[in-house]
Amino acid sequence: MLPLVVVTGAFGRVGAIVRLALRGQYRLRLVDRVSGPTAAGEEAVVADLADPDTGGRVLAGASALIHLAADGSPFAGWERAFAANVAPLRPLLDAAAAHRVPKLVLASSVHTMGGYNRPAHHPVDPAWSPRPCCDYGRSKVLVETMGALHAGRTGASVISLRLGLTGWPLDQVRYAGMWLSDRDAGSLFLGALRARIGHGAYFGVSANTRRHWDLTSARADLGYDPRDDSEPLTASAGPPLDYVCGLFGPAENP
Repeated sequence: MLPLVVVTGAFGRVGAIVRLALRGQYRLRLVDRVSGPTAAGEEAVVADLADPDTGGRVLAGASALIHLAADGSPFAGWERAFAANVAPLRPLLDAAAAHRVPKLVLASSVHTMGGYNRPAHHPVDPAWSPRPCCDYGRSKVLVETMGALHAGRTGASVISLRLGLTGWPLDQVRYAGMWLSDRDAGSLFLGALRARIGHGAYFGVSANTRRHWDLTSARADLGYDPRDDSEPLTASAGPPLDYVCGLFGPAENP
């Protein structure tokens, strides 16, 4: 029987990419607040991680957890980001410990290191201390920290993936360095599931010509071998539309 992987936020844009990459290699338990069509080897569970009992219900028998459920907006503000991204994680980690889930992959973000996204810092080393650029990034720093503590407390392998632009079209040139193709995203998550390391945080971007994020450790530890480059897409990408957060520097501030 194939090992069981629980995927939270499974019917979101990143979830769709992850499901396609894992399909046929794992059994998938898809956890989300809404349901959708499933394929062979997948089961859907409608549940809200705000309910502290959800983790105990969905993690039974799991070989791994991929935690994607989050509010990914850099405009969210601290209260909203904390409520969606940080608060539900503690009971989920407690349930993972109770069920002895040996592998956890947590979706983090390049926003955890967005304060380094300046020419003087390029390429940004994932081993540097976090320097978030917004409240969303701060919430993901806490997610990574909680994951590291869980790894130390339980002995589980916990890998945080600092994803770039994932599941979105490249509609603005400023995203070219942080774009992650669907193919490379699938390869990254598969590598994280298979890696034999205790804990680590790694950038998740493609092999972009304009990449500012160092992938050396992801290549070495996860066997990540990105194949795609955003450069051909930049010809049809537009200029910045509005200010997002400190990730893009003071030159783009309003």
